[in-house]
Amino acid sequence: MEPSHGLTDALIDPNPRITKNCTGERELRFLKWLISRAFPVNLAVRQIVDVKEHVPEAFIKPSPNHWKPDDFDFSSISVDESLLHITKTICLLESRCDDYAEYLLAIFRDRDENWTSAIRRWNAEECQHGVTLRKLCESRDKEFNFGDSMSEYESLVSYHAPTGESVRGSVAAELVSRCVVEALASTLYRVLADTATDSNVSAAYSALAQDEAKHYGMFLKMLNAEAIGDPRIGFLARCSFALKRMLELEDAQIMIASCVVAGRANGRIKQRRESNWYLAKLYRLYRWNHLRYAVRMLLRVVGLRATDLIAWPATMLFWLAVKLRLMLASIANRVAPAETKKHPTNNAVNRSGEVDRI
Repeated sequence: MEPSHGLTDALIDPNPRITKNCTGERELRFLKWLISRAFPVNLAVRQIVDVKEHVPEAFIKPSPNHWKPDDFDFSSISVDESLLHITKTICLLESRCDDYAEYLLAIFRDRDENWTSAIRRWNAEECQHGVTLRKLCESRDKEFNFGDSMSEYESLVSYHAPTGESVRGSVAAELVSRCVVEALASTLYRVLADTATDSNVSAAYSALAQDEAKHYGMFLKMLNAEAIGDPRIGFLARCSFALKRMLELEDAQIMIASCVVAGRANGRIKQRRESNWYLAKLYRLYRWNHLRYAVRMLLRVVGLRATDLIAWPATMLFWLAVKLRLMLASIANRVAPAETKKHPTNNAVNRSGEVDRI
């Protein structure tokens, strides 16, 4: 079956009499190709054309030969301190996989088995991410106490309650948010893989990046399936949902995890100061090809074709935003640096849990 080309099909396919009056099939095919390369996909048309593809297709395919955490040899690895801190922070985030799955399963409780089985498979693979990162961190830093760090982190930051209602207002908004998270997570792991000098560590990050890309595809299929029955889920709505999620990248979920692994979670937490400290370490690792990869995935989320005409300026905007945030974080670190690292004890910590955004 010939692939759909969105806007082109809307102009040509619905009225076969137009085709007969054209100068010839060759010219028509050329015109169709030209328009499809120059313009983004029309979501409304694509949803109608692809309805048969979305409904029966599994959102995520089984992976009987999926890698296991024990496949990577971390017995003797080299990881610098900045990369190790970032990895520990992500380890705490990935290790809350059961909370994320419980929340999404509650939202999709009225959907068929195709939805719930996909979330369970996604959860199983996400949990492997947490185990892999934990093994990496514990092999590199023998003093890293994952159990204490995780308990401390969960006591300070709770995840969304599994009430069955999305905190983002709708299932569509939730799915756009998940697509954004998975796209940026895949990009992050590619960044770490390119930064790591140890081949075993780089291989682990690369495997995680591929998994996150697969999960991105799963949530994108769910989003497109959801959009079939709701014409309101168009370009502007998707852009709005995606932008809101990207503005939350410096929320407490990430920054308090950074505080915990740095030993700065006792007493009052200065979240904005921690954001500057963490992002100054992270954003200096990003390169143009990493941001281009992220942009191409994000364009699909909002329903645009990742043509050079669109992808290049979008990547430039993304690159400028990252560099600007890096510059501001670096300046802020000089003016108000984060506290020096404090090694937490194994005793129970008496803290208020208060978060200061100043």
